[in-house]
Amino acid sequence: MTPTEREARLGWLMIFRVVVVTTLLISAFAIELLFRPAETLRPLFLMAAAAYGMVLLYAVFHRWLKGTQWFVYLQLVGDSLVVTFFVRITGGLDSPVSFLYLVPVAVAALLLHRGGALTVAVASLGFYSGLILLAPGWDLFGTPSTVSLRHDPGRVVYFVLAHLGAMLAVALLSSYLAERFRAQGRELVERRGAVARLQALNENIIESINSGLITTDLSGKGNFINRGGAEITGLSQVDVEGRHVEELLGLAAGQLHEIRRKLLAHRRFRFEKWFETTDGRRIFMGIAVSNLYDKTGHPLGYILIFQDLTEIHALEQEVRLHERMVALGEMAAGMAHELRNPLAAISGSVQYLKGDLKPSGETLDLMDIILRESDRLEQAIRDFLTFARPGPFASERIDLVRLLEDQVKLLRKSREFRDGHAIETHHTHETMYCEIDANRMKQVFWNLATNALKAMPDGGTLSIEAAWSADDRHVEVGFIDQGVGMDEEQQSKYFQPFSSSFAEGTGLGAAIVYRLVEEHGGRIHLDSDKNRGTRVSVELPRAQSRPEAQPRQVAVGGARR
Repeated sequence: MTPTEREARLGWLMIFRVVVVTTLLISAFAIELLFRPAETLRPLFLMAAAAYGMVLLYAVFHRWLKGTQWFVYLQLVGDSLVVTFFVRITGGLDSPVSFLYLVPVAVAALLLHRGGALTVAVASLGFYSGLILLAPGWDLFGTPSTVSLRHDPGRVVYFVLAHLGAMLAVALLSSYLAERFRAQGRELVERRGAVARLQALNENIIESINSGLITTDLSGKGNFINRGGAEITGLSQVDVEGRHVEELLGLAAGQLHEIRRKLLAHRRFRFEKWFETTDGRRIFMGIAVSNLYDKTGHPLGYILIFQDLTEIHALEQEVRLHERMVALGEMAAGMAHELRNPLAAISGSVQYLKGDLKPSGETLDLMDIILRESDRLEQAIRDFLTFARPGPFASERIDLVRLLEDQVKLLRKSREFRDGHAIETHHTHETMYCEIDANRMKQVFWNLATNALKAMPDGGTLSIEAAWSADDRHVEVGFIDQGVGMDEEQQSKYFQPFSSSFAEGTGLGAAIVYRLVEEHGGRIHLDSDKNRGTRVSVELPRAQSRPEAQPRQVAVGGARR
């Protein structure tokens, strides 16, 4: 037993001692008043006063001796002395309260183990033997007792041996029970500790996993969400408790019933859906649903484990887009070479006939249409070739700020720039050098800027921003318009070939931009809201490594504004 535990039990023992003495005093007053009003109980009052004095003495010594074995021995031996005095005034050898010697012995077994119990038992037996051998006793009302060893030695020896056996038996039995009690207490503490550690481990595992976890009852009402789920969805524990899972995760009405039906055939059911978080972000989630059971196998509800698959979904789209673009690029290159020579022959022949025959009227109009459409077809073929085979990559150290300013000057003179249009530039530094292919990047910036102007047919402001990333390893150039914007379907097809939203376009401009940014090892992000405008951000590495070693990544969609 630790000193702290012993000190706490000693405190309760002192309180118990005061309660017993006080009860004895009250009983004595009642006896004196009701049964023997003519006789005094002064010996009993003296004993109570001595007991109170000892309690006060223990309280004084408590500051220096608290929790020590010597302090325990001091109190228990004192209790044996009080019991001896009580036995003396109640008849000595004939006293009916001599069994009270067993109380300090039992307490010693609890506080001092077997050795302490035997020590207190021997001390108590010594006090009892001295009392009946050396001094006559008095009863409660002061009448002297005539019992002594001289008068009846056999009876005295019997009482001494009987008390010796009782005290030793109580000491041994109490110490045994106390040891068992302490052992079971330690085992209980260890088991509680093990359960607490296991519970803490389970909680730490649940709270540490990156996947989200929501549990519900059998009716589908939520009762728990882990930290990962709160970070993914933005929901808190308060938001989850009592709300139906269909409302929490934006499921269709009755979908939980359909999930229950599928769980009867399969232990686990998985599906994917778009989800809008509490802060307005749209994420693509994969959700797995399974039954929640107790230890006996009784169903308690459902477990929903989900992950944010937005990036994986974007990468899957990128792979599919890349495969389509590779196939289309190869086809475009073949078609361009097959069409270019006949087209050049047709255009040259018409120009020759126009100059030689000098036609007029309808014939001249038809020849102009042929030449104009030939030029338009030639532009489409050039776009095909740029998309399919951009040519050798030649990076150099270029100031992006200067390059953007030059492009803005040309934009203001272009046919896409109309009345009501305005162009603003914002950059965090006066100069921003990085390694790029200048010609390719001019084409990227030109295509994105002209698309932004076309998206604002009624006028608006095009903002062009350039800033370094937090680690200074990338630069981000953003093109923000106030135009018509795009819905989700248009965003998903934005970088696909032949998906132009403009009547005069070939549908290859955005695809070419994607291809050129990809060659730089960069990424391109699209963020648009219908009728609220579009932001296209190009992220480029500050320093170029070999182009073929760069990862090819594109993020389509992203966080909505």
